[in-house]
Amino acid sequence: MDAATAPPLIPALQNDFPHIAAGVRFLNFDNPSPLVTNGPVRFFEKDFFFADASVFDVFTVPLVEGDPHVALQRPNTIVVSQEVALKYFGEGSALGKRLTVNNVLNLEVTGVTENPPENSTLQFGFLASFPTIEHWLGKPFVDNWQNNTCQSYVLLSAPVESVEPQLAGFVTRYVGESNSLKMIHLQPLHRIHLFSFQDFGLASGGDIKQVYLLAAVAAFILLISCVNYVNLSTTRLVVRSREVGVRKLIGADRLQILIQFLWEAGLVVVIAVILAVITVEISLPYLQSLFGNGLAAGFSKSWWMWLGPIAIVTAVGLFAGAYPAFVFSSLLPMRIAEGGLGTGSRRAFLRKALVVLQFAFTIALIIATWVVRDQLEFIEKKGLGFDKNSLVVAPIRDESLRQHPEALKNRLLQQPGISRVAGAALLPGGPVGRTRFLTEGQADPGTMSMLWVDQDFLGTFGIPLVAGRDFFKDRPTDASQAFILNEEAVRQIGWQSPEEAIGKYFEIPSNKKGTVIGVARDFHVASLRGRIDPLVLHLWPWLNYLVVQIDSSRSAGVLEEMKAIWGEFDPQYPFTYSFLAENFGRSYRSDEQLGRIFSLFALLAMIIACSGLFSLSASITEQRTKEIGIRRVLGASVLGVTGLLTREFAFLVLGANILAWPLASVAMNAWLQNFAFRITPGAEIFLLAGIGTFVLALSAMLIQAIKAATANPVESLRYE
Repeated sequence: MDAATAPPLIPALQNDFPHIAAGVRFLNFDNPSPLVTNGPVRFFEKDFFFADASVFDVFTVPLVEGDPHVALQRPNTIVVSQEVALKYFGEGSALGKRLTVNNVLNLEVTGVTENPPENSTLQFGFLASFPTIEHWLGKPFVDNWQNNTCQSYVLLSAPVESVEPQLAGFVTRYVGESNSLKMIHLQPLHRIHLFSFQDFGLASGGDIKQVYLLAAVAAFILLISCVNYVNLSTTRLVVRSREVGVRKLIGADRLQILIQFLWEAGLVVVIAVILAVITVEISLPYLQSLFGNGLAAGFSKSWWMWLGPIAIVTAVGLFAGAYPAFVFSSLLPMRIAEGGLGTGSRRAFLRKALVVLQFAFTIALIIATWVVRDQLEFIEKKGLGFDKNSLVVAPIRDESLRQHPEALKNRLLQQPGISRVAGAALLPGGPVGRTRFLTEGQADPGTMSMLWVDQDFLGTFGIPLVAGRDFFKDRPTDASQAFILNEEAVRQIGWQSPEEAIGKYFEIPSNKKGTVIGVARDFHVASLRGRIDPLVLHLWPWLNYLVVQIDSSRSAGVLEEMKAIWGEFDPQYPFTYSFLAENFGRSYRSDEQLGRIFSLFALLAMIIACSGLFSLSASITEQRTKEIGIRRVLGASVLGVTGLLTREFAFLVLGANILAWPLASVAMNAWLQNFAFRITPGAEIFLLAGIGTFVLALSAMLIQAIKAATANPVESLRYE
């Protein structure tokens, strides 16, 4: 499913459904990014859209200059953001001034909007009027139901639940029963960013699952800190019991003792939250590089941002302080005087359980970090069916050069270091087309991915044919009657072998009819998150990109030669390029961020857990000082005492591994389901994570154990 729709959709919806108060179409002009000029000021722009005049009715887009009722009514008009107006026109009014787009469109500025908020789904710099499309490309373009190039938004006057069921069969009324698109769906705007996984959306979205995952990880790290506080508080029961006993003897009641310890916990949390806020503000540049430039703390700008820290102070203060407060407030003065406190089997069990819990979570985080790293390495190394690292992509922006690139291709091929050159309208690694198709014996159209290419595409990418032939330049009929499928398309159509597909009838409804002339070996046109889709390749006279296969060992010199040659053929546009590998790399950016975040969280969790264990072992060792002194006097060795003090916690860390391994396995296997091509986490990941954690925890305990075991027993028994 994708969010691409046909231009006639919005007018048809408004005509058929009275509950649609307004609708707007957006067409993203980014394939490739257009060159916008105003005299010497020239930039390639990404946030360039064509939009209906109703955009001001559907969205809140305040104009600081111009009239929203007429700004986008006429052809060859455009509305720009304040940032764009300053960029191209400097200070002063931009109304009435002109921008040239790709040296073809001359647009009058009829409005200037406020800059879109960074957290808005609607991110634009330019909004050209939709009538410009019809004036430029003709009415057949905007009336074509097969032309899924727009994103469509509607403003409803009734609940979405009452409108969507009425959309059943809507498309059929306009394009007939043979169309494969039987139903359209509505999605609330506020769910697009985090809950939408469709292609061709207006803005790239996030993933609510990752938000939940990171929130859960942060909550567990906070839980580890609370566990440390509870453990350290309860281990100091003997020390602070005398204080509690004295206070109760001079008249303090249980409620006063309870409030005292809750206030102590709350004060610790308040100080920690203040330090955390300061740390966030200071480390914001690093966090922006980790999460994206749109991240902002906002503590100094929005009062409601403090609601989170206040809630954390309240919740964590109560959670971390409640158990110690109730334990201390329940102590009886007579029992304290008799020295009958001990450690308590229930309190000892709770302490052990908390140690196991915090280390289990830490180990699980380390395993998760390892799995994410190995999966990303697997994706990087796995073949795509072609060598993406040696392919350079250069956008073609000149109109005549798009239709007749042969001379440029031949000139490039004369240069050392360039072995092949191909053209394409769309490229692997980015959005590809979708088309309906019909074959022999097929009543209803199916759908598959589509790439519009030239005759050199398969050779340049190094994709072999498993049956049939490639496109031929000396066969004019190939341009309209020849199709090449991939192996997956052959399988899904139901043909028994690639050889059987050769010569079969193939049709793109309302467009072209012909035969299958070849079957290419499967290759990836999208990221390894998804399986290889059925794909058809067809010749196209309008090319947006040249793909150049270069010698990677001499890329710098080759690129300089390309730039010089390109300037000869297209002096109006600056030469730009990218490696095809970058297109695929963008698909995994969020996973790379997740890996870095997991690494940071795992390190933080390990530091907290080990420091807590260090402090806990110090406290328990202090309580057992006299026991250690007696054992040493009776002949116990340093090694024996050290083993006694560390043995209990060592078994707890081992128990944490046993708990963490299945939990981490379930969680990471669920994450790996997002990838059609994925690793199988090996046992060595779990073993190494467990061994590493055990060694670090043991090191934290040994420091205190050795210190206590080597102390002079005379000092510990001085007052006995």
